[in-house]
Amino acid sequence: MRWPLPFILILLTLTLVSAQPNWEWTYHDECIVFSMAFNDRGDLALGFGYDAILLNPNGSREFKAPVRGFAYSIAVSGNGTVIVGTDGNWVQFFDSGGRLLREYKTENVVYSVDTSRDGRKAVAGNVDGFVYFFKDMKPVWKRSIGSYLWSVVLVGDRILVGGDEGRFVAFGDDGNPIFNLTLPGEVKKVAGDGEMAVALAVSPDETWSSVYAFNWNGKELWEKTFDGLIRDMEFDGKGIALGGSLNEVILLDREGNVVYSVPFYLLVTDVATAEGYTLATGGDEAVLVAPNGTVLWDYSPNETVEKVAISPGARYLALSRRFHGKDICEANVDFMSLGEHESSTAPEVPPRRELGSPLVAAGLGAFILLVLALLWREMRE
Repeated sequence: MRWPLPFILILLTLTLVSAQPNWEWTYHDECIVFSMAFNDRGDLALGFGYDAILLNPNGSREFKAPVRGFAYSIAVSGNGTVIVGTDGNWVQFFDSGGRLLREYKTENVVYSVDTSRDGRKAVAGNVDGFVYFFKDMKPVWKRSIGSYLWSVVLVGDRILVGGDEGRFVAFGDDGNPIFNLTLPGEVKKVAGDGEMAVALAVSPDETWSSVYAFNWNGKELWEKTFDGLIRDMEFDGKGIALGGSLNEVILLDREGNVVYSVPFYLLVTDVATAEGYTLATGGDEAVLVAPNGTVLWDYSPNETVEKVAISPGARYLALSRRFHGKDICEANVDFMSLGEHESSTAPEVPPRRELGSPLVAAGLGAFILLVLALLWREMRE
């Protein structure tokens, strides 16, 4: 049986388009998403413009509560307590129903917050370099690192802080210093677990970036340097995901070895990782990489993808898409469940308008060659 060429082309096009990720639900609201965070059970907290929002894994909204300024940073505990840091210089705490429990005024923009799983401890950092420690939502102490502060995280009973002038500092939850290191560059992101502390340092001219690992005595375990800007880093206790202007998305293991390196030719602005899965975004494209380095999908929604997140255990994924409506700026948040990592088989890569990924380019090239071959055959016959 001879298949008509137009029918063949339609089938090929439908096959490519059907490879788009099948998001379970999408949440829409006004303004843009400045921050997002999962807790262990899959609740998704969003700093959505001037509001804090908490969504359940089933897509229902637990609450939408106004905050004092743009919600630049957000974190959520296992019981649904949400902490928000705003550009209005406030740290605010909400319960799982959106009731404002406490708030605290700081000296400047609160750029980074974190909370413990049980919600009893929390930390915040403002751009003046002050670190604030809270217990049961009450301020206990504050310390200064003496420079612009970029990142603060809570690691058990210890707090890690990163800032300009190479500041990489650790405190105990009693406020006493554990170590105070000076690294080359500006420490843009910090992370850690029970055994080690990790820092991302970027040169002032953004021509190189380094990832450092230290034990909790402040002894360097390893360093890995890259040419170019690393824009974001995330550490889940097993792997360290990196992305920026490196033309690739990278996952390192705990010893600093490369687990995988996936080409990506757009500037990566946000990464998330859990259990070897890495979700990264740049421009209008996002990719999900499996633990073996396979690109599971390449998502191109024709809108700017700004934030990505993976829940602990890699059970859930989320990303935010910004676009401009008729009157105001709006955004969508897409949500997907990986279940028992059922997405381990890589689908075909969908088409896109720009060739950010070489896999997409290869797929389109093969498609075009096939079309030309079919046209040539039709002309001969």
